[in-house]
Amino acid sequence: MTSPRRARSAPALLLTLLALAAAGCSAGPGAPQARPSATTLSPMDPPPIGDVPRLTRVDDRSLPVEAYLLTGEQFRSFDAAQSKLATGCLREYGLAYTRAPGSATAAETQTTHRYDPVDPADVAVNGYHSPDPAAGTKPSGAPSIDPDVLTVLGSGLGPDGRSAQGAPTEFHGKPLPAGGCLGGAQQRLTAQGGTGRDADVAVAVNFEGFERSMADPRVKEVFQAWSACMKERGYSYPTPGDALKDARWGAAAGPSAEEIATATADVDCKARTNVVGVWFTVEAAYEGELIRRHQAELTAVKAGNDAMTALARSVLAAG
Repeated sequence: MTSPRRARSAPALLLTLLALAAAGCSAGPGAPQARPSATTLSPMDPPPIGDVPRLTRVDDRSLPVEAYLLTGEQFRSFDAAQSKLATGCLREYGLAYTRAPGSATAAETQTTHRYDPVDPADVAVNGYHSPDPAAGTKPSGAPSIDPDVLTVLGSGLGPDGRSAQGAPTEFHGKPLPAGGCLGGAQQRLTAQGGTGRDADVAVAVNFEGFERSMADPRVKEVFQAWSACMKERGYSYPTPGDALKDARWGAAAGPSAEEIATATADVDCKARTNVVGVWFTVEAAYEGELIRRHQAELTAVKAGNDAMTALARSVLAAG
């Protein structure tokens, strides 16, 4: 079981530069949002739900909030267009920077790993460990970047994507765009709306729906059924999250035979008790109600995202 994916990180070009810049640079746009606590949420009656489908996975389904979050294609378009504009801006100052190919951030859907583990083939090999070979790894051998390139690109960007206090405003006597070449690129792409990251209101709905679903009596009931199923197999966990977060799994670099056996039982019990079907249905209902309450804001968010994506595509299509 995983919490919803946090707000997407800053585009790959900005992340690369900030990682290589001197310590102390502020985070770029799209820094992870704070996760709300279930104890601080305002009261809400459990929303009604219709028929609950039997599901063992939901990576082919969408939650309502996804209409207001950037898709992977939108995010990659923004990243590529920003990179194109920023590197073109660099040339105006007699500088060049080429990002390593394939470094753009790949985005998954909200449901890809939301209720993991759910795949018998996955846990038979990985247990509760991530199947992604790149997970937890750190880039090595990163190329150095000319300090002049960092200056002109705008390594002093503030969290809103604008020029941070004290950031250079010119280079060799030639004025720099606000926030450097990156800031200029961001401002151009977001001139008609959007920010290049998931909007706070959409992120809040994403997390709040998840938190509320776990406290819902219908989800708690199916967790109890799952727990009873696990107990029949010799495992004592109140919820799927407790099995996933067992400290023994995190202490080892790879899955043990016991971890694989536990995760296999977990996936089987989820299927037998329909944990995924109930949980997905309930969470979608909460999201629907939260979206209704914030519909005006979210409609504006979607319009901004669409406008930003259209600008990014036009930049990429230009010669």
